[in-house]
Amino acid sequence: MWDNLKVLHIITSLGPGGAEGMLYRLILASKNSIEHSVICLNKGGKYVSLMQKANIEVLVLNLKIFSSYKGIIPILKYSKAKRKQGYQIVTSWLYHADLVAWFVKSLCGFKSLVWNIRYTRLQLGRSSFKNWLILKTLAILSKYKVDRIISCSKSAGELHKKIGYNKNIFRIIPNGYFLNKTQKFDKNLKKYDGLFKICFIARWHHQKDFETLFQALDLLKFNKISFQLTIAGNNTNVENKELIALLKKYKLNEFCLLRGEVDNVQSIYLNSHTSVLCSAYGEAFPNVLAESMLNFTPCISTNVGDAAIILDDVGTIVPIGDYKAIADALTENHRLLRDENDVYINNCLRGFDKIYSKYDIQDIAKNYQEVWKYLE
Repeated sequence: MWDNLKVLHIITSLGPGGAEGMLYRLILASKNSIEHSVICLNKGGKYVSLMQKANIEVLVLNLKIFSSYKGIIPILKYSKAKRKQGYQIVTSWLYHADLVAWFVKSLCGFKSLVWNIRYTRLQLGRSSFKNWLILKTLAILSKYKVDRIISCSKSAGELHKKIGYNKNIFRIIPNGYFLNKTQKFDKNLKKYDGLFKICFIARWHHQKDFETLFQALDLLKFNKISFQLTIAGNNTNVENKELIALLKKYKLNEFCLLRGEVDNVQSIYLNSHTSVLCSAYGEAFPNVLAESMLNFTPCISTNVGDAAIILDDVGTIVPIGDYKAIADALTENHRLLRDENDVYINNCLRGFDKIYSKYDIQDIAKNYQEVWKYLE
């Protein structure tokens, strides 16, 4: 159905991240029917080798964020070569890549340009003036030569429309995930032996609001709930002096395991009773929620991005920055685990079922393919 469709992707980086992971999953899910090629503006990383193993051609430029002009010649040379090979569509991921892709379409003769809105991090008061200027520039450019804007969440789409993006070309396509259709639920991993196991998968960044979570855990400690928090993500190991100081401030060192970046985050989810997303801003479609539920772990999240849609009927939403509400939600999850285990187990299964039914990468890939085919 999609024969001869060729798509050039431009992305800011290919290290661990939500947009990077989604691009990789999308390519794998559709590579048998669509030819993909990728330009990575900044550093390579985790997904470069994974894409190369899947026989996807990747050009890594190692440019600094605001020095993309140094890569003009290799970008244009590579893009023109792809255009001669029959590539008609450019799809970009993340803001700086959107800007570069706009010029690639204009200068290299591509027929169509698709932007991706992956998150809402560039907000006035939360980022530098230079970043805010880029966002406003993109809003203006979106009205010229941009054929479709795909947002992974309704909330991010609405925010960008308010900023000035062309509201007539948006389409909402959520993230998708590979599903293990033979995966079985092991109740033994969720046994309660008196220790409430919580996981927090997040990179070290003020967006993730570590302190509010630690304030909530301080309340759990005060209420004599025995717990263990596992933290995993970029710069969350014992070498992070700021993180260690924050743990000491709330006297949580002995209650926390700091894992840093891990390859098998699924194991952390599977061996936890509850996962928490505590972000203060900047989320669109939080991958950690879907990934947690795919590993049978109920979630608590602040009301950021589309978290309320993802967790509707299967998780708990709390106000941003409200450590007491987070503590209450954790306490309730602990109570269910301890006193109403059948209800807790059912919550594990319902979360899995929701992600399984709504966010299969094969279905999501078909939505992308429909957009590309329409624009070809």
